[in-house]
Amino acid sequence: MSYRTLPPTPGGRRDRRLQEGARLRTYRQVGTTAIVLALAAGSFSSAGVQEVTSEWFGRDTDPVESVAPIAAADLQVEVVTETATNSIASGTIETPDFQMRTGSRRVIQEGVPGTELVSYTVTRVGGVEVDRTPGISVVVSQPQDEIVAVGSLEIPPATPVQVGSNRDLGQRLASELYGWSGDEWACLDNLWSRESGWSHTAGNKRSGAYGIPQALPGDKMATFGADWATNPETQIKWGLSYIAGRYSTPCGAWGHFTQKNWY
Repeated sequence: MSYRTLPPTPGGRRDRRLQEGARLRTYRQVGTTAIVLALAAGSFSSAGVQEVTSEWFGRDTDPVESVAPIAAADLQVEVVTETATNSIASGTIETPDFQMRTGSRRVIQEGVPGTELVSYTVTRVGGVEVDRTPGISVVVSQPQDEIVAVGSLEIPPATPVQVGSNRDLGQRLASELYGWSGDEWACLDNLWSRESGWSHTAGNKRSGAYGIPQALPGDKMATFGADWATNPETQIKWGLSYIAGRYSTPCGAWGHFTQKNWY
């Protein structure tokens, strides 16, 4: 506990009791030390001095526990600049494709994200980050958008007449190209009647199979013509070639179908 000697009063006397009562008292606050002391007796009237003296003497009767001031490191504020590498998302561009039937999609170009360097002003108090403000950014690499072809070819359902003509065409091509007739034709007729009903616009929305032979996916038939989605002859030629290469004959394909329900 410390004491402070007060200046003389106008009458040249000092009030020793007030000196003793004017003791410094220290209280702990956030980051600072508050010092409370009594003012000079000359600043008050005699009645005021008496009140101040009584006040301080009254406080002296109750002991005050001394508390050490908070160290400056407890509230250390740190402001730094940090640099981070961020990803820039790529977009998607859709382009119509009139060679693809409506509802189909095909990725022409894969999307690639870009990167950028961003500087941040970071504020930490007591080691805890309380603010992060972005500043200057520099693009390191531009993102590359994904390009998707969207099918725009509207194909009307095959009519009964077309289905009939498709079946006739299939019988003729099977005989002319592979010599399949009689039982082999009967197997082929049963197979494709079950698969598509000889409709060149038949599509399976769940699997994506398409056309008379139900190629999966349908664009496999493009190896026999770009018009694979609308031309029954292109589809039949592809289907006959597929059967010959995998099962040798239509009856071989039909036998597999009866066991597995696919060929």
